[in-house]
Amino acid sequence: MLNTQTYLKIASVLLFSLLMLAPFGATQAQNRINMPYSIYGLGEVRFHHNYQTMGMGGISQAFRSNMTVNEINPASYTAVDTTSFIFDLTMVSHFYEQKTSLLTQQSDYISMGNLSFSFPLTKWWAFAAGMKPYSLMGYSIRDEEDHPMAGKVHYLYEGSGGLNQLFIGNAVQLFDHLSLGVNASYVFGDMRREASIFSDSADVFQTNLLYTNRAGGWMLGFGMQYEFVFANNRFLTVGATYGHQQDISLRTKETLRWRLPGVSAYDTLSHRVLDEATLSLPQHYGAGVFARFSNNWAGGIDYQWQNWESFRLPGQEKTFNNSYQLAAGIVFNPTLETYSPFIYRWEYTAGIRYGQSYLRHQDETINEFGISFGVHIPVRRAFSGIRIGFEYSQRGSVDDHFMQENFYRLNVGVNIYERWFIRRRFF
Repeated sequence: MLNTQTYLKIASVLLFSLLMLAPFGATQAQNRINMPYSIYGLGEVRFHHNYQTMGMGGISQAFRSNMTVNEINPASYTAVDTTSFIFDLTMVSHFYEQKTSLLTQQSDYISMGNLSFSFPLTKWWAFAAGMKPYSLMGYSIRDEEDHPMAGKVHYLYEGSGGLNQLFIGNAVQLFDHLSLGVNASYVFGDMRREASIFSDSADVFQTNLLYTNRAGGWMLGFGMQYEFVFANNRFLTVGATYGHQQDISLRTKETLRWRLPGVSAYDTLSHRVLDEATLSLPQHYGAGVFARFSNNWAGGIDYQWQNWESFRLPGQEKTFNNSYQLAAGIVFNPTLETYSPFIYRWEYTAGIRYGQSYLRHQDETINEFGISFGVHIPVRRAFSGIRIGFEYSQRGSVDDHFMQENFYRLNVGVNIYERWFIRRRFF
């Protein structure tokens, strides 16, 4: 049985999490994100991004840790110690540079990476929950042409919003080294797309067409990990995840508005709710290995795949590629003991990844490459600490009228590791 103090600690973390999650969607929508490729599909997909291991290329399939939550593979939850409670909170600062053969633009924004916690229910059963983005959308694209009647005509295409996922996971350890897990995730959010046309002429109305897609529904993801333990603190873990194609509800509102140039308020010409449709989240799977070679060195390799060729967004005829990512990462621990000198307990990571985006431009695939580095700085005489990661990645190229994107991401996370589930011997 858990004591009263433990229950109060769990309740306080749950309350704090709810307070953090309440403004989550609004914060994402208000960020001035500018990713032109997010005009297609669901935007910038973050479904399989692991922010805790970003410094190792994002590897996650076989990664297990008793000091952090790996929600990508729910089987990893059983790695948590039977007397501990883990809490992770990550913020990510993004700096984007987009350029073509003629133009260059830059943008930046800050978003929440993830909020998650985990604790054991029994020696063989563990629980986890949290929230993270599924996709982000944000773009502002301008075009213009000279019209013989209306003069210079301007076109403005804007988008914002995205999808979030709230997950609840359970994992059980079977036998000595086999763990199985499942995540039930509620995916929800709004995606806004606007198209405006206006002229420099004072006699021409500005016309605006607004589409708002509101999505919501459940999806399931399954995970497995098996650990081979060898002598001298060496081990090898094999992991895999799977999720089948799942449909969630999609409700679309269409609003047609206009206004005179210089007037701030729109007049609504029509507003209608379209027939409710379904949004099919694609099938996905992944596999990987992670090994500890010695007391100081460990590393792993991951592969992830998602079936986007069958994905269709109502009202958009765009077709997509199946996406994949291959990642590799290493971690170096100078020492693992809490009584060692402070600087020797820092953990250093590095990683690399390469993959194909689900986006397709002019029937050409868009590939992405990234390198990353990280460090975990523990609190003195404790395992809790601050995690800092940096990633540089590049997507696309400037050849054949393409656009190249350079990404710089700084990840700052707080990791809390506490021993809570201990029965007191004295009162």
